[in-house]
Formats: sequence, C-alpha cells, structure tokens
Amino acid sequence: MKAFAAWIFTLFLGLTGCSSPEDKAPPAGATIVTVIGAIHGQHRTSDRYPLDVLRRAIVKFDPDIVMVELPPDRFATASANFDKFGEVRESRADDFPELTDVVFPLRQQLGFAMIPVAAWTPEIAADRRAAEKRLAKDPARAKDWSQYQQAIQLYGKAVSGHSDDPAFIHSGAYDAAVKARQESYERLFGKDLGAGGWRAINSAHLANITAALDAVSGQEKRVLILFGGWHKYKILEGLKARQDIFLVDAAPLFDQ
Repeated sequence: MKAFAAWIFTLFLGLTGCSSPEDKAPPAGATIVTVIGAIHGQHRTSDRYPLDVLRRAIVKFDPDIVMVELPPDRFATASANFDKFGEVRESRADDFPELTDVVFPLRQQLGFAMIPVAAWTPEIAADRRAAEKRLAKDPARAKDWSQYQQAIQLYGKAVSGHSDDPAFIHSGAYDAAVKARQESYERLFGKDLGAGGWRAINSAHLANITAALDAVSGQEKRVLILFGGWHKYKILEGLKARQDIFLVDAAPLFDQ
C-alpha cells in the first residue's frame, strides 16, 4: 500500500511538473518557485480557505519575493497608499483581499519584495466585457454560446463542494477542470476577445512573470507567485521549460 501511494504521488508530481518541498534539494543557484491559487472575494466568506489559511501558507513558504496579480501602475498606487495610510485604497486591489489583507501587511512583517506581474488594463477588461455581451446576444453564435454554457456546467460539477478547498485548488484535478472550461472558452471565442482572450492574457501575464524571474535568476531567491486559482495551470505550464528554477508544489503549504 505504501509503495502504491508513493507511486501515485510520483505520478502526480510528474503531471503537475512540481517537486514537493521534501522531494529533493534544489540545484545550486536555482530560484525556488511556488504558485498559490487565490479565490479573491471568497477568502472572506470561506471556512476552508479563509485569509488566515492563506496567510499561514505564505509564512510557511517564507518568500523573498511575492509576485502579485496587479498591473504595475495599480501596484504603485496601492503600495504608496499602504505605506502612507496603512490601507491600500486602490479599486482593483480592493477586489483582491489576498493582497489588501494578507500580502501587503505580511510584507512589513516578513520583509519580502512585491513585484506586480499582471497584464490586465481597464481597457482590456472593458473590451472583453463588451465582446462577451455581443457574443451572448448574437444569433449567429448561439451554438458556440451553448457549447460554452455546457463547459461551464461541466466545470461546476467537477468542482462542486470543493471550489474553496485549498487542497483541491492545488491539485491536478482542479487544474484539469479549469483547463477544460477555459480552453473551450478560448477555442470558441479567443479570436473575438483579442487581448482579453484566455490565451492572450495569460501569455501576457507569463511574459511579465518570466521577465521578473529572469531578473533574479541565479540568486537562489524564494519566489511565490500569487494569482487567481484559474490562472495557476497556465503559469505552471509556462514555467516547466525553465532550467533555472526549482518548482515546489504548493499543496503541502496548506497541510495543517
């Protein structure tokens, strides 16, 4: 039974491309990276993944750098406000309690650097919302919209009862469910959504993450990438090819 469990664990690591914290020692000079999926506003209402659980996971990882889901201009405003008032007071950041209530306060306690790596702009978000409204009402795209609704329903069934469980969110099963939904979204509507399409925006996020990792390559930094849980699988896929990082599975950080 123990041998079988070990085999399953090894298989899971192979699927996710992550090492466990105890799996092996990182090579000399490697940047140690983990990716944590947040649930944004749900953190304030969830019993299983409240902000305190996220806070403990971050403290456990003890990062030198936290890459956050804010564009540079929004981060500059949020950071200046927090330093001056002890509050973020920035509309986009206020949607992310994992930042306003956890990461900004922890920065003062733990002394890590924060790097903004999100590629969203208000214009991209507005254009995407407008395009989705048009697509939903376009009779010529009714079949596509119906297929997308089916993908949403399948995703809902796959995550039902577990959507706020950090153990599930940091699993291959969760990533597979999100991928099935969002790749359907991309296949049907990616060309219509332009810079706000799933592939396009995640490629832009990853470009920012890649540049930030390049800047600290070889310095043996501990880097935590904190994004909404849906983005996690795209980030992990994008990091697999890097030879200068040691990718750590985030799931054990949530063990009690």
